[in-house]
Amino acid sequence: MCKDLSKKDLILKLIDNYKSSGKKYFNLKNLRQDLLMVSPHFNMETLKKNLSRLKKEELIYSAGRGWYSFLPDVFKLDTTPVRNIINLLKREFPLLEFNVWSTEQLAAYFHHIPTRFFTFIYADKDYLQAIYEKLIIKGKNIILNPTPKEADKIFNVEKETFILRPSTTEAPVDEHFAKIELILVELFREKNKISILDEWEYNVIFRNIVPKSRINISVFTLYNRRLDDSYTCPLMAVFEDNCG
Repeated sequence: MCKDLSKKDLILKLIDNYKSSGKKYFNLKNLRQDLLMVSPHFNMETLKKNLSRLKKEELIYSAGRGWYSFLPDVFKLDTTPVRNIINLLKREFPLLEFNVWSTEQLAAYFHHIPTRFFTFIYADKDYLQAIYEKLIIKGKNIILNPTPKEADKIFNVEKETFILRPSTTEAPVDEHFAKIELILVELFREKNKISILDEWEYNVIFRNIVPKSRINISVFTLYNRRLDDSYTCPLMAVFEDNCG
């Protein structure tokens, strides 16, 4: 049956199978493997040309290098909650490379809107102490790179908490704003590290974002792999469970 299909129709058939099975994203590697199972001599360049055509026809959408999605709308992250702290840090440390995100940016995606928010600031580890001291002077409730054993003190203060962490090279940021791909990875990490939320709530947030609005899966997976520690290893299972 497959031999009677044109190359484009064969690709479409497989992609339709992905979509009907509930997948929100798929990658070039897996598609190529599936094609070779039904058409062993399928040319890779032909595949890429057909995928490019399908993107132009808006049957699929780019989700990063080697990744595609059925979701037409790109996720839009609210940056308002972190603008003030970013402007403050830019004034105090004009040459500093840093990035920031807050759980308040994700408030709309929780099951219950949280009453407290945590803002994370990432910078070179050699500058964390200077940032800490400056924000203490400014009256901020700030905690310097807390360990899992120090998690309790994070929840003893009612006002917004700022947490300083060492930055990771090649982090997905836009100016000083962390992108959603970084936030999803780091939120998962902090869930496991200092328990700022439980696993169920994280899954709710993930389901309310990734299977509904398109993110860059290539960036997401590469950043997760770059961290590559016990706190982030299970994250790809969450992706597979919620996005097919």
